[in-house]
Amino acid sequence: MSSALRSCAGVSSLVAALLSLGAPLECGSGPGPRERALSAYDRNVVERVAARAAARLDDPRCAELLTDFRDHDGSTLAAKLAPLGVSPSRYLLELSFLDGSQLAICRPRVIMATRPGVPRVFLCPAGVGRLNSRLSRVEFENSPLAEAMLIHEMLHALGLGENPPSTFEITARVRERCH
Repeated sequence: MSSALRSCAGVSSLVAALLSLGAPLECGSGPGPRERALSAYDRNVVERVAARAAARLDDPRCAELLTDFRDHDGSTLAAKLAPLGVSPSRYLLELSFLDGSQLAICRPRVIMATRPGVPRVFLCPAGVGRLNSRLSRVEFENSPLAEAMLIHEMLHALGLGENPPSTFEITARVRERCH
């Protein structure tokens, strides 16, 4: 293990593998200056939704999403995941979910934000002064949609860009394959 990895106490094996591949991920004692941990409530929401989404990804038809989409270099997302030695469901469960309330991208109607190729997902707040994320509301109103949205963000974390395909096209494909 490299010295950079040894300096990261508590780094998951997936994150360690990403670091060793040179993925743009910073390591430290916790979230960076603009990164804040989720509230206990939102952490529980993510754990519930991620567990159900991961179960969907264990279905081979759903996992085909990783061959449906490609990154900006033309590689399938399955090819991006292969060197990590984890299943799509394990990758989803290992993603970092953070509070995105301080990010400009968390404007109205944005539920989550992920930079392509970076295994961090930012949850946007439900509104000004609201403590809970928009994801918690989606889970309450339409749990399968919340699961599809987490899978959608996982695809971005693996390197999928957007426009094209549009956010709606990505989510529609997830819902089609992972129903």
